[in-house]
Amino acid sequence: MNKPFSIKFDWGEFDNASSLTSFQKYRIKTRCKKAVKDTIQEVINQSIEDRQTRRQELEAHKDPEDPFKLDLGGEG
Repeated sequence: MNKPFSIKFDWGEFDNASSLTSFQKYRIKTRCKKAVKDTIQEVINQSIEDRQTRRQELEAHKDPEDPFKLDLGGEG
């Protein structure tokens, strides 16, 4: 199974990376991965909250006494 998201880069792409130690590169990479993962999780959480809000709005018209009653409106 493939990873859903991975950061692909080469340290040569950065101007000031030649003076970094391997530990510094490791820390930068792990910090970046964590930041990306947290951001993706925030987007997922917001999407779930939005979906729940929309679901509540859709179900707001339902009659708890008769949940299968279709409310067409304009009656009366």
